Amino acid sequence: MMMMMMMNVATIILSVLFVVLPNASGFANINNAMRPVSYHPHRSSSSLGPTSIRHVVRPCDGVGGVGGGLESNAPYNKNANYPPSSSGCHRRREAIARGCRIAAVVAAFATASNPAVTRADIEGVVTIPQSSAPPTSTASNIDGKSVTLFKTRSGLQYIDIIEGDGPYPKYGNFVSIAYRAYIKLPDARGESYKLDEFDSDRGYLIKHGNGRTVPGLDEGLHTMRVGGKRRIIVPPKLGYVTSGLGPIPVGPYGRWKLNRLIDRMVELGGGNVIFDVEVKSIIEDEADQGYYTDESLSPEDFDTLRRNIEASQQAARASRET
Repeated sequence: MMMMMMMNVATIILSVLFVVLPNASGFANINNAMRPVSYHPHRSSSSLGPTSIRHVVRPCDGVGGVGGGLESNAPYNKNANYPPSSSGCHRRREAIARGCRIAAVVAAFATASNPAVTRADIEGVVTIPQSSAPPTSTASNIDGKSVTLFKTRSGLQYIDIIEGDGPYPKYGNFVSIAYRAYIKLPDARGESYKLDEFDSDRGYLIKHGNGRTVPGLDEGLHTMRVGGKRRIIVPPKLGYVTSGLGPIPVGPYGRWKLNRLIDRMVELGGGNVIFDVEVKSIIEDEADQGYYTDESLSPEDFDTLRRNIEASQQAARASRET
């Protein structure tokens, strides 16, 4: 599917180039397509005098009956009405340009009528790791304190510090959180690593479920209440797995540190991203169009939604044309 998208993009780029190149002022005709025409409007010659202008005649101009890119010592007059070439070069160039434009339109229409369909075609329709099975719980000892460690089917782990008494967030809500973010590198070669903080924020707002948040953090927030505090331990497969995910540090040093720590995780073959999170408030999104739900869309429902949106867009275009 990715290969199909790349081929479609390449088709459009080539089509645009075929339209632009025949009309480029630096090329004369099909026989001289690789010979750029150069002008020297201000280069003087001792034989012409300092005020005379030396120029190069383009093969298609046929100025004074001289063609084929020959150099002329006649002064160039920008107000002169030079006759068009009688060789048909201009007509051939216009015919080539028209043919390329038609090819570009056909290629663009073919790409638009057969887009590569993916589950990310519609903004906001995402699949978040989730399971109806309850998380498993085990007793653990962290820094001399006895805590309960929960683990979900996706591999996410979390420790509830304060459970909170407010509502749970729903996908599509805005969620205001405070957090501190760390990376814990795995112990290797007899060396033990501590938590290394790379970012923090007292008022970070996310759109819950829009696919722009670290997947493990998004999953961990879904079962938190307002007022709750939780340590979320994110495995590598649910961390910064692609570009465009947040939260990330605002400053350049914090981003450099995050990149360095992620590189170390790759080198050592393990580690976790850890968020200490507090849910401060939940805000309903008044502009939500109903794409978000606590249940994942099935492929059939997604295709139905996509077809309905495409039908409404086609109807809108038809109404504008009439």
